[in-house]
Amino acid sequence: MGAIDWILLALPVVLVIGCAIYTRRYIRSVADFVAGGRVAGRYLIANAKGEAASGVANTMSKFQPLLTAGFVLGWWDSLSAPVMMLLAISGFVVYRYRQTRAMTVGQFFEMRYSRAFRLFAGMLGFLAGILNYGVFPAIASSFFVYFLNLPEVSHFGAFHIQTKILVMAIYLGCSLWMMLVGGQITLLVTDCIEGILSHAIYLVIVAAIFTTISWSQMAHAMTQTQPGHSLVNPFDQEKTKDFNLMYIVLTLLLNVYQTMALQKDTSFTSSARSAHESRMGGVLGVWRTYARTVMLMVVAMAALTYMHQPAFLHGGGQTALDAIKDSATKDQMRVPIALRYLLPAGVKGLFCAMMVLGLMGGDAAHIMTWGTIFIQDVVMPFRNKPLEPAQHVLLLRLSVTFVAVFAFFYSIWFHQTQYIRMYWDITEAIFTTGAGVAIIGGLYWKKGTAWGAWSGFITGSTLAVEGILVPYSRWASRMPLNGTQMKAVSAASAVAVYVVISLLTCRQDHNMDRLLNRGKYAAETAPPLEESSAGQAPLLMRWIGKAISFNSEFTWADKIVSGGMLAWSLVWLVVVGAGTIWNLVHRWPQHVWVMYWLIVGVILPLVIAVATLVWFGIGGYLDLRYFFHRLATMRRNEADDGTVDPRAKLKPVYELPPEPQKSGRRD
Repeated sequence: MGAIDWILLALPVVLVIGCAIYTRRYIRSVADFVAGGRVAGRYLIANAKGEAASGVANTMSKFQPLLTAGFVLGWWDSLSAPVMMLLAISGFVVYRYRQTRAMTVGQFFEMRYSRAFRLFAGMLGFLAGILNYGVFPAIASSFFVYFLNLPEVSHFGAFHIQTKILVMAIYLGCSLWMMLVGGQITLLVTDCIEGILSHAIYLVIVAAIFTTISWSQMAHAMTQTQPGHSLVNPFDQEKTKDFNLMYIVLTLLLNVYQTMALQKDTSFTSSARSAHESRMGGVLGVWRTYARTVMLMVVAMAALTYMHQPAFLHGGGQTALDAIKDSATKDQMRVPIALRYLLPAGVKGLFCAMMVLGLMGGDAAHIMTWGTIFIQDVVMPFRNKPLEPAQHVLLLRLSVTFVAVFAFFYSIWFHQTQYIRMYWDITEAIFTTGAGVAIIGGLYWKKGTAWGAWSGFITGSTLAVEGILVPYSRWASRMPLNGTQMKAVSAASAVAVYVVISLLTCRQDHNMDRLLNRGKYAAETAPPLEESSAGQAPLLMRWIGKAISFNSEFTWADKIVSGGMLAWSLVWLVVVGAGTIWNLVHRWPQHVWVMYWLIVGVILPLVIAVATLVWFGIGGYLDLRYFFHRLATMRRNEADDGTVDPRAKLKPVYELPPEPQKSGRRD
């Protein structure tokens, strides 16, 4: 990289570090460190949560299916978009979980089932989490070594050390420092700012790539595939392995099933100032993905074009790729090496800045999540009385440090052979296949029992562990299922066992009103929004609103945003349905598919991304102002530390901070 690249890389990083230092003053309680004081707004959550899912390892995992299946996954993924949007609007799982006021999933497990189950789930969740995160540093450091063309070995006098180990040590140290400074408050603020900056960089990168590679060149590269392996035609992909229609269907079902079970996101849910804000943050987060999706697709296809088009063979990318001996690393580094030669000066620095910002946000979120889960759900339940806030926060910081150190050494030792996404699916399954049914059943089914939760959890987790071990054993060649398929089998088995055992052991229905703090147990009282005008709405509108779970908490603006996004996803469901029927009768020629993806896969998402940048940028700024105002003025409750009051088994020790006299904006 040139001088301008290093400057463009340094500026946003310095800005984020400065913001991290500023947030330190607001850490005054355990709830501040773990849940951001519970006062985050929807745009703060949407931007921060989106950036936390944009780390280097996550980005690299997206490139692999794109290079394998191209635009085709986008066609079938349109079938799942309305489902995910409807779940986001309804607040499926998220809304009820927030109603319980639990700080972690483990705390909810104690409230719903038992303390012993919380301990078991906490230990298993922590194990699954650190194994899942353990490969992040290796993937991320390899990216920077090959993208920046660093030497594989660095020499310090008589000492020799792999460069990727040095990169791991530096960036893990930075991510760890950020979390030690201000915990979840720092994570929310820095990730929100990083998310807005990255959104703008996405657009610059896409524009820059099209100044180097034309769409016609990309189209030529994408259409030069073997029959059955098309990157543009969904009906000519029957021979594509792993990333196909079955992958999309299973991913959709698993995403619904593991809502809230992927604990890396629970801290953002707990940070919301209300259950409704958490729900709206999820709705907006779905829309925010347009910009990143189009950037990933264009970058992947540009890399594919660069590596295979004769016009670019003189660039040296293929030679650099062939020099990598390890096949798994070689497969992961196709895009970084292509971008090393492809991106112009300045844009290369912006791309590197985007990856560094994603790296800091994504890794910080993981070490924060798994570090807090160990203390909150494994250590604290063993204690008979709470710790002092200062001692509690110190333990949290020590645990976060341990996670970072573990990931550093695990990445040095462990050699990954599967696709990144497949490895994550099966390691996540250790916890999510059992936790998914325990969470959904616990929140929605009054007959779910502790025995059912134990049985379902053990069943799902045992099958998931087998899915991890078999690929590394002598029976690997006989394994008919990949990581995603094995995860689905484990989840289905856990559901069946949970239902059967709960029906056999249920002696008394669970008190759901008490669990969800509603009815006579309600502690929060707020006048229902727009109650007076609800009865005046047209009958059809009331039916539609009821069908998609609009309640009195939705303002008219909320209804327009949520309903508009759902309608948008339904339009594309109709388009895909009609296109599928058409192609079953008469196949579209290849040039039609190329034109379709230019419009639907590139131009339209870019237009949406530009508008979303302005919209979410303003919303994020206003939410940050409100966030700092509340943190500066609200009254803390030191008892809000994630413990369950033993005198009232179902109740978390929690109290909403009082509203300030002047908030500066409407909730």
